[in-house]
Amino acid sequence: MKQLILVGAGHAHLHIIKQWIDHAIDEVELTILSPNEYQYYSGMFSGYTEGLYDIEDIRVNVESLAEQAGATFYKEAVMSVDGEQKILLTDKGKVLSYDAVSFDIGSLTAHTDLPGIKEYAKRIKPNYHFPDMIKEMQESSNPVIVGGGIAGTELALSLQAYRQKHQEIAHVTLISSSNRLLENQSQKASNKMEQIVQEREISTHTGKRVREIDSTHIITETNEKIDYKDVLWLAGPKAPDLFRVSNLPIDEEGYLQVESTLQVKAHPSIFGAGDCITLTNAPNLPKNGVFAIKQAPILWDNLKGFLTDSDGQHYKPQKKYLAIMSIGHKEGFLLYGSWTFKGKLAWKLKHSIDQKFIQSYQQN
Repeated sequence: MKQLILVGAGHAHLHIIKQWIDHAIDEVELTILSPNEYQYYSGMFSGYTEGLYDIEDIRVNVESLAEQAGATFYKEAVMSVDGEQKILLTDKGKVLSYDAVSFDIGSLTAHTDLPGIKEYAKRIKPNYHFPDMIKEMQESSNPVIVGGGIAGTELALSLQAYRQKHQEIAHVTLISSSNRLLENQSQKASNKMEQIVQEREISTHTGKRVREIDSTHIITETNEKIDYKDVLWLAGPKAPDLFRVSNLPIDEEGYLQVESTLQVKAHPSIFGAGDCITLTNAPNLPKNGVFAIKQAPILWDNLKGFLTDSDGQHYKPQKKYLAIMSIGHKEGFLLYGSWTFKGKLAWKLKHSIDQKFIQSYQQN
């Protein structure tokens, strides 16, 4: 029997496991490794933060899904990979050999090496930490979010909506190192979002790069001190250390380098998808779950092709993609290229897409 190992249970790997239930590859055994039995869907984090969803609404039981697929599940993380010998070492000392392995482990949070970040700031990656961290932010007397991208801004708006519903007096504070919110979007989108944030009475500090955090203050590079009770650190993505310590091909930031087949060129038995990879043919692709979902069927076909000596496909990322932010009170902010739309209809569309995605993996 050949051995296929899936490391991580991100968007693309959930698709692989679901396909395996009905279309298992003959004479191949499937093993899944993840540090938690649940995979939390980041697309619904904002709704959970606002109190619109319960914990069971936003997570998939990976262990149960693996059981349905007839796969072996290990609640373990991979510490190193030997691409030549085709073996993995886990954090519990297990050594596993493979014929093909795929990584969908997401990214970590950047700039956690700054003084005080690991000691005082809350982080939601790996994402099974999310529920506990958000509960503390909901109940905080002075919550601050660092990070003015889509994730930080969306959670600030959702947290503010939750606190307004529960009549919490203190407003959420949002700090961005960029001079504008959503710096990777159009200037038009940034202007609209900054107006929304202002209307929702969120205290915003743009162009403020954090230098360090102590037990009571966030200190910027210009020595400005911003007080806090609880701080959530969302300062962008960072590559996991796994690929660097394993001496696998990586880009300059440490992400696993893969070709359009989602394979490592020097080690064709190694595949990857989602936020943990960089594509040779599209190195500037944003770290966004939209792309992982689109990569999923390509990854499935190429794993089958590799293990059965049949043809696969090439992944070609779309130039434009739909993103919908939840901005509180069941309103959404839709982004598509340079086009934006705000309103209840946008939130309903997001809710429908998210429900359809998560429920497809929750049904027995």
